[in-house]
Amino acid sequence: MQIRPAAVHRFGLLDLEAAGSDEGQVVDGQLLVGVIVLGVPMSRRALTRVFPSLEPYTEALEMSRVCLSPSVASNGESFAVAGALRLAAGYGVRGVVTYADPVARLRTLPDGRTAGSPRGHLGVIYQALSATYTGRSTARTVIVLPDGQVLPARSIAKFVAGDRGADGFERRIAALGASPRPAGSDRRAWLRTALEQIGARRQRHPGTHRYALPVGRTRAERSRAVFGMPALPYPKWADGRPHAHSVAYSSINV
Repeated sequence: MQIRPAAVHRFGLLDLEAAGSDEGQVVDGQLLVGVIVLGVPMSRRALTRVFPSLEPYTEALEMSRVCLSPSVASNGESFAVAGALRLAAGYGVRGVVTYADPVARLRTLPDGRTAGSPRGHLGVIYQALSATYTGRSTARTVIVLPDGQVLPARSIAKFVAGDRGADGFERRIAALGASPRPAGSDRRAWLRTALEQIGARRQRHPGTHRYALPVGRTRAERSRAVFGMPALPYPKWADGRPHAHSVAYSSINV
C-alpha cells in the first residue's frame, strides 16, 4: 500500500553521473535517486509544540518522507536532507519537525522481496545535522497488516470519511483477503471486520524519536525557529534498544 503524505514541498536528489535507464525515474535526463517530502502532520499541535513562534503548515512543516536509493553513498541521507532544507528556506520554511522510528519494521514488497529496517532507527542522519532532539512522540497502538506495513491513522480516517483515496484503500485491504464491502454499508464496521479477516494485529509502539531543525539561508532566518521544547541528549543504541510487543487479536477498533 502506497501511503502518500499530505505534501507541501517535494525535493529530489539526482545522480549527475549515472545514465538514465528503464529501471529508474529520470528527471531532466538524470536518474532520480532520492526524494525528500515536507508536509502536513495529522495534528497542528505536532508543529506548534516544537515551534510556537512559527506559522504551522507554511513556516513550520513535518519532514514526512526521506527515501534514497541504495546506490547513494553512506552520507547521502544527511547531504540530501541538508540540500532540501536549503531549498525549502527559499519558500519561507523556518522550522521542520521530523521523526525516527526505533521499532524494527520489515514488510513484504509486491515482488516478494523484504524491505525495511531490522532494528529500527535512532535518527542518526538528523544527529549528523545537529538537529535538536526533543524526546519521543506519544506512545500509541498501531495496526500492522499481514505484509508488515503499518496502517496509518490518517488513512483510516480518510477511508471512514470517504475522502479521496478511499477506494484505493478499500481495494488494498480486499486484496489481502477481506470480503468486499457491500455497497452503502457502514465503512467503519466493514473495516473492523475486514482487518480481523486478514489477520491484522495490534502493536504497542513506544513513540518515535522527534527532532527539530531550524531552517534558513541566514542566521537571522534560522533564528525565527524558537524551540518550545527543551533539548535532550541524543538517543544511542548503547543505551538499550527499544522494541514493541506484538499480539494477534480478534477485535480491532477503528
